[in-house]
Amino acid sequence: MGLGINTKWVRILRLFRISKILISRQGGKLINGFTGVILSITVGIISIKVLILIFERESWFPVFDNISLILGLVSFSLAMLLGTKLSIVNNRLHSLEQTVAKVGVALRLLLINTDKHTEKLTNWIYDFQNVIKNPTDEKVLQMEHKTDELFKAFCPPGAPLDSNLLNFSRDVEFILSTATTEVSPAYEKFLKEVTIVFTVVVLVAVPGITGLVASLVLSYIFFGMFYLIEDMDHPLDYKEGSLITVNLKPIDDLVENIRL
Repeated sequence: MGLGINTKWVRILRLFRISKILISRQGGKLINGFTGVILSITVGIISIKVLILIFERESWFPVFDNISLILGLVSFSLAMLLGTKLSIVNNRLHSLEQTVAKVGVALRLLLINTDKHTEKLTNWIYDFQNVIKNPTDEKVLQMEHKTDELFKAFCPPGAPLDSNLLNFSRDVEFILSTATTEVSPAYEKFLKEVTIVFTVVVLVAVPGITGLVASLVLSYIFFGMFYLIEDMDHPLDYKEGSLITVNLKPIDDLVENIRL
C-alpha cells in the first residue's frame, strides 16, 4: 500500500491454511482422530510463533528476563494437574476392566447353571453389551431398570437373597454408574486455563529459535498428553478415533458364544 510497513507477517498467515486443511480432512485415514488434532494444534502454534519471531525484531517488542523461573512454576503446575487427572482416569479404567471381567464370569456361570429365564438373561446380556459401548445417561438409566427386573426374576420378592446375585448386581451397578463419569468440570476448566497460559508464556517470552523449538515440543508433548488423558477420561467410548478403552473381551466373547 506504499506505507512502508513490513508485510511479511501477512504472508505467514498462509500457514494457517494448512491447519484448516488438516481439520477439514480429519475424516481421512491418515490424520483422523488424535493424530489430526495434534497436527492441527502443532501447525497453529508454530504459525503463531513464526509471526512472533517477526515481531521480535521490532524495538517495541518486550524482552523478558529470568523467564526460566516463570516457565518452571507454570510447567510444574501443569505437570501436577495432568498427573493427577491421569492417576484418576487410569484407576477408573483398571477398576472397570476388573469389574467387567467379574460380570462376564458371573453371566457365564448363570447361563451354565440355570435353565430359568434363559431368554430374559440372554436379552439382558445383549442390551448390556450395547449400553456399555458408547453409553449415554438415558441408556444407562434404562439398563438399570432392566437389571432390577432381571434380579427380581432370579430372586422373587420374599425369597432369600442370594449373595452371588447381590455381588453381581453391585458390579453391574458400578459399571453403569461409572460409564458416563468424568473428571470434575471445574478441574477440567482450570487445567485448560493453565495449559493456555503456559502456551502463551512459551510463545511470547521465549525468543528466537529456542522459542520455536520449545513451541514445537509444547504442542506435541503437553497438548498430546492433554488430549490423550482426555481420551482416557471416556474409557467406554468406542467411536472411531478413540485410543484407550476398557477391554470388553469377556462380554464380547460371551455374546459370541451365545450367538453360536
